Amino acid sequence: MLSEDTIKQLISLPAFLTNCNKLAYMLHMSKRDASELLLIELLDHRLHKWTDKDVTLAIQRDTPSLKWRIRYAAKDYYRRVSRDAARELTKSQMMAGMEPHVSSQSETLESLGRIRELFKNANTRDWAESVLRVGQRETMVRFNQTPRQFNSKLAKVCKYARQHQQPKQSNSHTKELHILSKWNDLMADLDTTDDDVQAFIDQHKEYINEVINSPQVAFQGRLIKDFAHAGKDKYIFVNLMAKREQELDRRKI
Repeated sequence: MLSEDTIKQLISLPAFLTNCNKLAYMLHMSKRDASELLLIELLDHRLHKWTDKDVTLAIQRDTPSLKWRIRYAAKDYYRRVSRDAARELTKSQMMAGMEPHVSSQSETLESLGRIRELFKNANTRDWAESVLRVGQRETMVRFNQTPRQFNSKLAKVCKYARQHQQPKQSNSHTKELHILSKWNDLMADLDTTDDDVQAFIDQHKEYINEVINSPQVAFQGRLIKDFAHAGKDKYIFVNLMAKREQELDRRKI
């Protein structure tokens, strides 16, 4: 159990505030609500094995491991809400007498984060958000719709979402996501050592060479061959990997 002082320090971290703001934007809620939800998710899952001392030391040392846990707590919560919304939309389709498309859930997951971009008409945008959040019955009440009107609108919105879904990722894009996923798992593990990172670098040397091809890295050869003794380049490398994933995330939105 974390002390009140530790929690105050935790929710004031730049990494926490950044992910809190992102959650608030993507789920259309207040920053205060997003902060509370992110904190609960973080404490219940990503930090449930950490003691108050573990968290305090991680904050003082500004460890990448804590930042990754905060980031993935936000992702975990968003994915869970998105899955629930996808199920709700599929249920609404079935209630409307429609045959749910096999890809409806994946389309909804994508559309949930792209509603503002996807639907230019404010009324349609609000209607789509309402369906995703509260379902068919409440949406019909809010928008004064008959079942027939709702069904017609739902069919048009689903068709539009399918037609404007993101193009499938290229093989190279998929490969990079796989590598970054393995890197994230490595960073999220509290027991990860420099030797573990070195093994990862050796396994993905071609990709790592591309990532560190930057003037920010003073000694690229040493970083590749001897991560443990790469000095400040170690931390620059971690930041560059985080930047790569952020760039991929932006392409999805």
